[in-house]
Amino acid sequence: GILMRELKKNPMSSMPQFVKFPVETREDFRKFWRERMQPDLAQRIGPDWPDQLRAMRAQPYPLIIVADRWGGFFGPLRNLVGIERLCTLFYDDPAFLEEMMDANADFIIAIMTQILETVTIDAFAFWEDMAYKTGPLISPSLVRRYMLPRYRKVVDFLSSRDVSFIGLDSDGMIDPLIPIWLDAGLNFLYPFEVQAGMDVLAVRKRYGRQLRIWGGVDKRALARGPRAIEAELARLKPLLDEGGYIPHTDHSIPPDVSFENYCYYMRQLKE
Repeated sequence: GILMRELKKNPMSSMPQFVKFPVETREDFRKFWRERMQPDLAQRIGPDWPDQLRAMRAQPYPLIIVADRWGGFFGPLRNLVGIERLCTLFYDDPAFLEEMMDANADFIIAIMTQILETVTIDAFAFWEDMAYKTGPLISPSLVRRYMLPRYRKVVDFLSSRDVSFIGLDSDGMIDPLIPIWLDAGLNFLYPFEVQAGMDVLAVRKRYGRQLRIWGGVDKRALARGPRAIEAELARLKPLLDEGGYIPHTDHSIPPDVSFENYCYYMRQLKE
């Protein structure tokens, strides 16, 4: 429901300009939720969704459910009301904010109930994207006050259904938020964006193996060629040796990375 402008020539090459968001009032939110956010998987995916899920579970790799774009208590609300409005709602109308957060917690649990009645999963991840280059978009105190109880509600539900690994995706400088996410019961995070100052070696030193780490490979090294790729993987070798770490790039691969360089990176990573 977002109205935005993108470059005609290459719409995926840059950030769009956001013009209008679907929710401006509490009534807008209730209408949006009533009409669009119903957790009926037969309607959302198709009547054969259990068979699709069982086929995924039968494959020889982990089954990970990432609640991308809708599974969280900041990122999804940003998509509804816009980033500036969301940040001010923490002060101007916290009751409206909490109504949206509670609705989303219940929505996640309703969908995951259906999934976990059908298959077991290896990991679940929230999606937030709530930090920029130098820090979070809201203060840690607000995250602890408003978001932590909702994380805890979902985490307690998932843990009661034997989901062992529960984590979260957020770009940017997330250091101030890691203790809160650990208190909420999360045990992995990603993607640890290097250009925002995130260093997975420092994170491991600070939090130990209680926090599993995904990502942290500087995507910019891939553009610079073989020597830079080798140096970046050498930097991360202590984590690779120690374990509790899944290496991958710290965000989407940018267009200045050649296919040849990417293949070289994958070969070196495998070795």
